Amino acid sequence: MNCKTCGVQTKEIATKTTGRGANGQTKCHRLECGHAWHATTPTVGALTDDGITPTSCGCGEIVIVNELLVAGRRLALAKEGIDEAFQGWSKQVLEALDGIPAESGTPSLVRSATTAAKSSMSDTPKKVAALNALLVRAIAAVS
Repeated sequence: MNCKTCGVQTKEIATKTTGRGANGQTKCHRLECGHAWHATTPTVGALTDDGITPTSCGCGEIVIVNELLVAGRRLALAKEGIDEAFQGWSKQVLEALDGIPAESGTPSLVRSATTAAKSSMSDTPKKVAALNALLVRAIAAVS
């Protein structure tokens, strides 16, 4: 799927129906690049074109997780200053993941994130990749 925000070819990690009405069904689309938007699929015979232009996503905690995922993707591409930027970003990730349930039978997301962020066996780019993967799981968990 082509992201309508950043233009990158990426995959959709979650879709959530946010509303239904006479004009159609509105869904929140969340992509692996971290962007999200709402689009309405018109019902047959509805006099609307809402499905053509997506609107910004404003779905509570998912907005925070999406923003952290976008920041994490930028951090993964950074060449300099990654260690300093990682400290503040990882703290925000831990706060955002606290309270989001993990999949059944797996450790909590915040516990997994804490372990990944404090690992002495991994360098900073590997820690960023691990936390980005956990943010993707969090998006799917709240969908």
